[in-house]
Amino acid sequence: MIKIFNKLKEQQENLKKSVLKEMRKPEVNSEKIIKYVEENLEDAFNYACRKNLSVNEWQPDSRYGKQLNQKTVFITVRIFNLWETAVVDVLCEHLKKKFRGIQVERVNDPIGDLKIILPNNEEIRWEIKSSQAKDSFTGATHSASKCNDYIFINYAIDKNLKLKENIRNKGFITELAVFVWDDMEAKWIGEPSKNNSFTSLRIPSETKEKRPEIVVIGDLEPKKSWCKIIRKKLI
Repeated sequence: MIKIFNKLKEQQENLKKSVLKEMRKPEVNSEKIIKYVEENLEDAFNYACRKNLSVNEWQPDSRYGKQLNQKTVFITVRIFNLWETAVVDVLCEHLKKKFRGIQVERVNDPIGDLKIILPNNEEIRWEIKSSQAKDSFTGATHSASKCNDYIFINYAIDKNLKLKENIRNKGFITELAVFVWDDMEAKWIGEPSKNNSFTSLRIPSETKEKRPEIVVIGDLEPKKSWCKIIRKKLI
């Protein structure tokens, strides 16, 4: 009986490793996901697409004065749901085809965005975070109920590309870095307050050596305390 139990446990662990390995394939995390985002920009930038405006024409730097970071935050928030939907849809379709007996579905609760259910009913939750910040990510304050497995997307856009309706705005995403980080050791920094519930994450410099497998697209360049995120140029 113990041997059977251990055998089943080993099979489940091997399945988890295989699923994670599949999630880290660059081809799974690139073309289809980018295509989805660029085909659905109207959901985020309806007015700009209707008027055939670029991001810079629609939201000129002069509107933000010395606080240009607010423009970046504004655009990032607008696109976030596109990235999340694209990643969840692509992974759901891909993993279901690749592995028999597992379930993959979107969730919308405080724990995570993506749920993978193994044949033994073990659930694995993943949180998806996207950012235009050069070397960091932003999230809401994390409670103990949050999962500790993350898909991080760091990207750059062409703010001068004139956006169009009902068409793929190819070339809008110009640079991309993707990290699939299970059992994340890094900690979110920030405490909740009356006016702010945001936290930030930077990737510790030792991560490049300790967890090289998390890098899916792009790279990490260790600095004194943190890693510089190296995005892959798409154009």
